[in-house]
Amino acid sequence: MAFLDHFAGVFTLLSLTAVVTCGLAATDRLVLTPRLRVAVQSVHRASAVAALGFLATHIAVKIAERHAAPQTAVVPFTGGAALTASLGTVAADLLVLIAATGVLRGRFAGSRRPWLWRVLHSTAYACWPIALAHGLTAGRQAHPWVLWGYGLCAALVALALLVRALSYLGRHRTRSRRRRDAKAYRPATARPAALAALSTRPGRPLTRARPISWAAEPTTTAPRPAQSAGPARQPKHAAGPGTRPFRLAQPGSGE
Repeated sequence: MAFLDHFAGVFTLLSLTAVVTCGLAATDRLVLTPRLRVAVQSVHRASAVAALGFLATHIAVKIAERHAAPQTAVVPFTGGAALTASLGTVAADLLVLIAATGVLRGRFAGSRRPWLWRVLHSTAYACWPIALAHGLTAGRQAHPWVLWGYGLCAALVALALLVRALSYLGRHRTRSRRRRDAKAYRPATARPAALAALSTRPGRPLTRARPISWAAEPTTTAPRPAQSAGPARQPKHAAGPGTRPFRLAQPGSGE
């Protein structure tokens, strides 16, 4: 109990730092490959589950040792809680909200308001500094190595934010450049002389296409004469002795 009383909250903050850092790094497209981004997202989800477990342990220990009232663990500024303890309650509520939105992400993607998930899930940016302030001010005086650990957590989050900002600016510049290029592109107007030069071959003048005339065909076919004994007939697909003129049958003639 003494170990959990001292370090359950610290482990919660470390897990929350991993959640925020991996969540920011998973959106990077400058350094990480797609396979690494998938791996970072898996670490992000695992860290969220660990943060919830350490948070539940931290709250249970504080209530069991009567350091906080049961209602204070859910509603801040109740049960005579101080401001520092209430900051922890606010951070705990935000962490539960973040985890719930992460589980229900598919529901938000199929709804008419997909942006609502991003707004609710972005409360992690407010949850982490509130949890950090709670860890530094609530309870006993922190050891120097704990302060160094909190500073390292802040540096990791700041680095992840910097990478996220650079990645966003890079994508925004690429989109702006593509839009400017699309607006600046104007197809050249076709000139009749250029078209005539492309359509004519060297040494041959441009000839006009002749209109196709329908060949007059009788509506009824005459009976064929009886075949006499003679040499075997050639198949229909065999080529004739001479070239046959191209003729289009009249519609309705049955050919």
